[in-house]
Amino acid sequence: MNNSILVVDDERLLVEAISYNLEKSGFTVLTAFDGETALSQARDAKPKLVILDLMLPRVSGWEVCRALRQDPEYRIAAPILMLTARGEEADKVLGLELGADDYLVKPFGMNELVARVRALLRRSTVEAAPEESGTLQAGNITLDISRHEVRVRADDGESAEVQLSIKEFQLLRTLLGQSGKAVPRETLLERVWGNDFYGDERTLDVHIRWLREKLEANPSQPKYILTVRGVGYKFKE
Repeated sequence: MNNSILVVDDERLLVEAISYNLEKSGFTVLTAFDGETALSQARDAKPKLVILDLMLPRVSGWEVCRALRQDPEYRIAAPILMLTARGEEADKVLGLELGADDYLVKPFGMNELVARVRALLRRSTVEAAPEESGTLQAGNITLDISRHEVRVRADDGESAEVQLSIKEFQLLRTLLGQSGKAVPRETLLERVWGNDFYGDERTLDVHIRWLREKLEANPSQPKYILTVRGVGYKFKE
């Protein structure tokens, strides 16, 4: 079973320290010291998790994150834990918007890093596990649970499959499962990201935006995925 973690940072001493602690915890570690090598490693090894510094030579951490989530050549569903400099709020927001799952601010303790890694892997294992059968349908959207498939019906009656990430799928499933009802932000975060989510709540808003871009005819004026101010979101029947 692939148990590898890709550690990407140009600080070699930090990479050695991270690698030592992860290997001591039973993980296989791959390393890269620049963005170009990181992309090559991710494409070839398909790691279970990526620890990614944002400030990298040759290809930035932001570009690596974007490619891992969006470029068909590299696209992976593995969790991405990004490393940021202290106080760089904009870095955190941009990283989450590009598809990172969590972040750690330097300097950090190795025990915390290993705990974050285990939490992210635990959640990704649950998300990827086989689910019960059945379909959910509301409006022009149909979600097939067992096939992990989402289809959108156009005005002419023709339907087309839409590719969603694991978290986008789980988020849509939660909203469709309570179609017509306002689902609190806390409930969505717990159902999709788990009780041990360390990241920024704005990652929920980012995933909602991505869902709208993929499912709505006019994402800026959504017809189905609506914001309920002060509460959360709902899928309009």
